Amino acid sequence: MHQSLMDLWYGFGIALQLDNFLWCVFGVLIGNLIGVLPGMGALTTISMLLPLTYVIAPVPAILMLAGIFYGSQYGGAIGAILLNLPSHPPHAVTCLDGYPLTLQGKGGTALGITMMASFFAASVGIVVMIFLSPLLVKAADSFGPADTCAIMLLGLLAGATMARGSPLKGVAMTIFGLLCGAVGTDEITSTVRYTLGVTELRDGIELGGLTMGLFGVADFLGPAQSARGRVDGAEEDAEVLRAAEDHAAGDR
Repeated sequence: MHQSLMDLWYGFGIALQLDNFLWCVFGVLIGNLIGVLPGMGALTTISMLLPLTYVIAPVPAILMLAGIFYGSQYGGAIGAILLNLPSHPPHAVTCLDGYPLTLQGKGGTALGITMMASFFAASVGIVVMIFLSPLLVKAADSFGPADTCAIMLLGLLAGATMARGSPLKGVAMTIFGLLCGAVGTDEITSTVRYTLGVTELRDGIELGGLTMGLFGVADFLGPAQSARGRVDGAEEDAEVLRAAEDHAAGDR
């Protein structure tokens, strides 16, 4: 424990040096800017800026990549909260509570809460990783195929039941997601599955693009359905008015 605390203190001393800290701030800024873009997740952002690490020292490079990772994670929540459009799949859940706050005029509050929650969760995760890594390794070694399958089923059921509205719709969308995830080349056996002969599907379905498309279609169908309801209501009112006029004409 004492050695871990000393190592942590030494790491903070290195990270808070001015040049290293500025590289980290630069990474966070770039991560925020690119993370807002649809389909541009943390890994994509890091891959784009990875060549930049060849011309700087190792420590600033690692800090910049870490800043890009955490910055893009927060940047993806901006579109989910303000526009109800998640930049990548993990922020689809953010739309459930973030966008309603924006409709209430509390978009800044939602962004602030997201920032504080992200900082707290990342800090707790790093502390747990530093001090509890030996225990986590032992627990991971004790997991077998049945345990892994049970955790996956728990996550799928939790995701299905968290959806608003009918639980049946949530289960249906979970099954649809599993079917979409099965498309492509298997990573273990290299078997091509459900591509229907389309070469572009060998790498799988791009979940970012699919999520953006589904959210966009939903936002389009909502106003369209409302407009159709207004048109149907106007037609019904016109029919009632014509019937009343015909009845009045018959009385005369």
